Amino acid sequence: MVECNDLRLGGTLTGTGITGGTSINSAALEVVDWTGVYGYPGVAGNIAQVSGRPGGIISGDMLGRPRFLDLAIRATRSGPNFTLTAPTTPEQLVDNTDTFLGLLTVPETYLELDMPDSTTRFLSVTALDPFSIAQPKRERTMTVPLIGDWPYWREGGNQQSDTIGGADSVVIGGNADVYDAVMVFAGDGTFTNSTAGWSITITGSAGAVTVDLGNRTVTEGGNPALNRLRRTRRDWGWFNVGSNTVTTSVSTVITWRTQWV
Repeated sequence: MVECNDLRLGGTLTGTGITGGTSINSAALEVVDWTGVYGYPGVAGNIAQVSGRPGGIISGDMLGRPRFLDLAIRATRSGPNFTLTAPTTPEQLVDNTDTFLGLLTVPETYLELDMPDSTTRFLSVTALDPFSIAQPKRERTMTVPLIGDWPYWREGGNQQSDTIGGADSVVIGGNADVYDAVMVFAGDGTFTNSTAGWSITITGSAGAVTVDLGNRTVTEGGNPALNRLRRTRRDWGWFNVGSNTVTTSVSTVITWRTQWV
């Protein structure tokens, strides 16, 4: 089992990673056991469907279900907001606990891990009610259940981007196929992923068209434009781990994040 060196909750996701948030790595608040943080991705279902979104049914190459995790945290009576400067009073134990739980109550918070190899990975998680709270005299240990909306850890650093024109390849790292890339077509044209066996065509556009493969949305100039997209088969829109042979008749920018099981 690979362990991580640090943990950060919250923040804002940008193209260059997660900024802000709160780092959990001090005597006031620390992870007791990293094992439960990794959890296991759910078993793949027969059909994954994105309700109400045309093209949202993916069959054949199944998507995993959400990932369930347990975050084991120890809180002590050390300073406000996880610092060590304030007096260590019994009330501070409660304050540290409340501050930590408050970080987890925000829907879709980012749980980020700093790995030993200096890379970072993250999940978008939602906390359920904490349970199994032990309260010794000077510290409190909590096990907090989390649920990740996606079963794979994503790259926490810079996102990957590639501009495709004609015949080319898209190389995907990690060990999980990427289903949530974003593609920006310069205009009308057809994009084919020969390795994965699918293609999509943009037609009738007056400018750039953005296809968000994960959310199954198509926009032009910021407005919904689902009628611009045509596809050759029901299951479409992913990139395999490794090299994907692709061709396009129009300049296409692909942006994604490496993922791991």
